[in-house]
Amino acid sequence: MNTKDYHTYVNKIISSKSFGNSTTYANLLRYLVQCTIEEDVPKETTIATEIFGKKEFDPSQSTLIRVYIYNLRKKLRTYYQKEGIEDQIILRIPKGSYKVEFDSRKKEPKPSNKIITKKQLLFLVSSVLLLSIIGNWFLWTKNRQPNPFSESVLWTEIFNSKKPMILVLGDLFIYREINTTTHKEKVIRNPFINSETQLYDSLPSSLKNEYEPMEYSFLIRNSTEWVKDVGKVLTSKDKDFNVRTVLRFSPKELPENDFMVVGMAKTLGIFKDYINKTSINYNADTDNFNFKNTSTFFKPSGDAETYHKDYALIIKAPGPNNNSIYVFAGLWDTGASQSLKNFTNPILVQQLENRMKADLGKIPAYFEVFMEVNGIDRMELSSKILHVKELELD
Repeated sequence: MNTKDYHTYVNKIISSKSFGNSTTYANLLRYLVQCTIEEDVPKETTIATEIFGKKEFDPSQSTLIRVYIYNLRKKLRTYYQKEGIEDQIILRIPKGSYKVEFDSRKKEPKPSNKIITKKQLLFLVSSVLLLSIIGNWFLWTKNRQPNPFSESVLWTEIFNSKKPMILVLGDLFIYREINTTTHKEKVIRNPFINSETQLYDSLPSSLKNEYEPMEYSFLIRNSTEWVKDVGKVLTSKDKDFNVRTVLRFSPKELPENDFMVVGMAKTLGIFKDYINKTSINYNADTDNFNFKNTSTFFKPSGDAETYHKDYALIIKAPGPNNNSIYVFAGLWDTGASQSLKNFTNPILVQQLENRMKADLGKIPAYFEVFMEVNGIDRMELSSKILHVKELELD
């Protein structure tokens, strides 16, 4: 293949349905192919500069490029499983490298009509039996491995609590606008209205329109991951839990259960009050955090659909009846996801406990953790803990 053929083939892949209509991934693939042709394999910093316009990029602090390359490999695999299944050339990006390889597809060997002898059959059966024994032994030893959260001080209290656990998901408030003349209805999501009280306080009375809450709310995309991550840890120790949404949560349940509450700060309902117990203020009108009695404000930056920065809180506070309330809150859903990941990832929870011991000399009964989070397309990439503090109780 000459240079023109390479580019023609790449354009064929990019224009396929499997590859998806993404200008960023198309530019990234074209760039890697061109660099390979010129025998100048790029580094992460070069890719960050040339494709994403990030002149000051530190690979040790961000996994942005690695995530994009990982997703690009998935797109290529999907293409070769569908439209490209008959392609004689396979385009690959080997792990650990940004050099593109063009390999010829290996021809499938023709089936043999040769009859298996008794000796070969005996060898085959013995091999299957041996592999079965090895496989069962491997599964047995795997099941005997210790639970990575068994040694976690933060999780031990949750596992040992006699109170039921409820996972509460921050959901988005939506409402109905009814035209009193035509009786036509319109469903609206207003980012500044997150409760029935705010609905009637924010919207002016009008003879033209009436407003009423919808019978259902809207869960953000990451909610399924939150349930999966929490459920995986709790069920590993046979700890049952129930799931609620904030807008369908009954305050009557508050005294009799432990709670893990996850969501954007503006969606936390009555659980926003627990932020007031920390050294951080949350301003619902401007949707930002700030240290109390200071002018230091923290607000997301960048585009939530591309590379951006968010801020998040982890709080453990006492409930009203000797129960525990855990709050995982971000200004955007990226921060909420990363704050929870610091609890549900065994490596990150160990790092969090080590940070508490280093800064506070112990893991306090109640605490706050404030962090900065980097993400892309509402997917968390990395985080930095800005402070850990023991919760100052009245």
